[in-house]
Amino acid sequence: MECDLIFYSSRKTGYCESALVAALGSEYKLTRVLSAFDPEMLGDKVNESLSECNLIFIIGGISRDDSFSTPDVLSKAFSKNDPLPESKKLELDGAAAGYRLSCLDQRIVLLPDDPEQITRLVPAALK
Repeated sequence: MECDLIFYSSRKTGYCESALVAALGSEYKLTRVLSAFDPEMLGDKVNESLSECNLIFIIGGISRDDSFSTPDVLSKAFSKNDPLPESKKLELDGAAAGYRLSCLDQRIVLLPDDPEQITRLVPAALK
């Protein structure tokens, strides 16, 4: 299955990309790596990716504590969708570390910009 990766407010991008590719295994192919620097650009990149593939990973922006955090930005963007995406927390050690949004046959997975956490979260995100 083809998938895209979008970096948003992310650090350690090379390490995070390598961790994601390793965690995905051979069943998944990362086709594009994109980056967004503000909420509007993130929305544009998500729309672009959703038109091309059914699985998107967004790395970064989860731990921000302002209105530009990835969950806040996507929550506002999808609040008017019909149907609303189903949301699932991806937990590590009892705390939310990522999220999986599913709607129809498309998924968006929000991951932290920590390679070790990516390695641990991706298997649960793909279930």
